[in-house]
This record gives sequence, C-alpha cells and structure tokens, in this order.
Amino acid sequence: MSKWGVLGATVTLARAVRTISTWRQVRELPREAVEDGSVTVVVPARDEAATIDRCLTGLRKQDYGDLRIVVVDDASTDGTADIVRRHAEDDPRVELVRSAGPPSGWAGKVHALHVGTADARSDWLLFVDADTEATPDLVGRLVAAATTAGVDLVSTAGRSTTANAGWWLLLPPVNALLFESASVDGTRGKALAIGHCVLVRREACERAGGWRAVAGSRSEDIDFATLVRDAGGRTRYVDGGGTLTTSGLATFGATYRSMRKSLAAGVAERGPATAFLVLGAMGVAHIAYGVAPIVTTSRGSKPGAVAWLAQALAHWAYFRRVGQPRSAAVLAPFGAVALGVLALDAAWRSLRGGATWKGRDVRD
Repeated sequence: MSKWGVLGATVTLARAVRTISTWRQVRELPREAVEDGSVTVVVPARDEAATIDRCLTGLRKQDYGDLRIVVVDDASTDGTADIVRRHAEDDPRVELVRSAGPPSGWAGKVHALHVGTADARSDWLLFVDADTEATPDLVGRLVAAATTAGVDLVSTAGRSTTANAGWWLLLPPVNALLFESASVDGTRGKALAIGHCVLVRREACERAGGWRAVAGSRSEDIDFATLVRDAGGRTRYVDGGGTLTTSGLATFGATYRSMRKSLAAGVAERGPATAFLVLGAMGVAHIAYGVAPIVTTSRGSKPGAVAWLAQALAHWAYFRRVGQPRSAAVLAPFGAVALGVLALDAAWRSLRGGATWKGRDVRD
C-alpha cells in the first residue's frame, strides 16, 4: 500500500469531515416568520429582462407589512427598466432607480447596491439578486433568523430551479472551498455570505461604512459580511430551504460561466499575472485531486477507494441540503476535475482577457 496513497486518502477524509462538520453548523431558517421593523429590499439589475418580472412578483407577494422594494437599473440595454416601471405602476412599494453605471474604482454590482441604499431609513436592508424568486415568507423568516440568533447579518443561497450537471459537478467543490476560507458564523477567517440574498441591520451596515467601504470588490458578498463582522456585528449563513430559487444557475453552462466569473473576479485585484498563477495552481491541484482516486480505484487501490468515498460523502452532505439527487455524489472526483478545468479557463481569461460578465470585464 503506497504511503502516498494513504496520505492522499487521509487528506481527502480530513476535508470531507470538515465539510460535513461545517454543514452541521448551518442552521435552517426558522419556520415561523416574524415582523420586526421596516425592510428595504434592494435589487441590482443589469440586463435582467428575462428574470426581473419573477423576482419582483415574488417580492411583492411577501407576507411582510412594512416593505419597500428598490430596483437599481444598472445601465441596462434591454427592457429591464420597462418591466420594473410596470410593477411600480401597480404597486407603490416598488421604486425604479436608474444608474449610468459604476464610476472609476467601483465594481458594477457594488455601486448599484450603494445607489439603492442612498436614502434608505428602514431598520433592515435586504439585498436580493434579480435572477432569484422568493416565497412569500422569505423576508419574515430572514428577520426571524436574525432576531432569534441576535445577529446583524443573515445570508442564504438560492436553490436551482432545475436539476443539472452544474450542481452535481461544480457547486459541491466550490462549496467546500467556501467553507475552508470563510465561516458560517463569522468566527473564523472571513464571514460567509452569498450574494443571492443578504439581510443586514441598517445601523450595522452604516457602522461598517456601507458598500462604499468595499467599492472595488468583486467578491462583494463575503467582503461585505466580513466588513460588518469586523465593525462589531455578528453574521450568520443559514439554509434557506426552498424559500429562494435562482434561475441564474439553471443549466450547466450558466453555472459554469457564473463560477468562472466568480473565480476570476475573486483574484482580479492581484493583477493578471498573479491571478493566472493562483488560478492555474488551483486548476492543476483540483484535476489531480479528482483524477487520483479515479485512476487508483480502477487499479484496485484501497486508499483510492477511500478517497473516492470521502469525496462522495462531502458531496452527499451538500446535495442533502440543496435538494439535488444524492446519488450524484458518486460523481465527486469528476466534479473536482470539472472545477480544475474551470479554474484553468478562468486563469487564461484573467491573463489574456475575456473574463467578462454582463458586458463588463471582471478584472477592472
């Protein structure tokens, strides 16, 4: 039995144990919604004509009395603004704010979120992506989660509207990376938050400096949550169950492009050459991490089989929480390879250009 095989199996087991243990720390949203203070919902929208109607329909159906909905049209070139105007005509709680795009030094989404909070005086601020759709109790249950736990920021991720290979192959290893670099309660490393949905006390947001304090960030969700934490606030990532869905990850291609953008944006501030090296190393490491158990298991290696099983268990824990088929966990090593290929793609685009999102270079 090769010592390298034993070492590889041990490392894989340790990572799996950590991922599974972290999922056990992720609390579910309270079942009962509460109404405790006013809420301003801010939706940044750039070329979201295909999704903004469903998003606003879900937000307008919220079982929460004191609610305001602000949509920031971030220099859209499609019919996003027209759709928002129709909702605003039917519902005085909906407001359209136009933005010409981010000024120098600002990331596009961060600037839109900043613009959306310019005149907010509510007790809570809720930031929701335009490609999400909420159940009527989402806002009330988020507020319940924050007040029950005594925290200042609560975040959750949307679930897929369809079962697809992007969720089976790409998102589980990405989830493991997030758990290794950020903590669900903000007590270790960075504070975990997902940009799909972030609720924060307005006072805590202002105390931390607001979105202006992370103006150029391309990992704005985690950077913002960490900022709130470092300013004395408490944060919490929660399992939203079926309260929020996202169409932005509905296909393998959409998931691939979204994750590629996130990887490239996450290291963009280091410069093209360093980003290329970091992402390239990540890509090679993940390909090796996935290929090793596939090859060694096919040769009858017991450590290889243990490594495959450990990766599968970590993926199983993820699928159990996000409502994807648990049988897909057997594909875990192939997921590591897929993420490695994606990272290499992001590395090349970071160096040569082409890492764009909604027509903007994520490196700028």
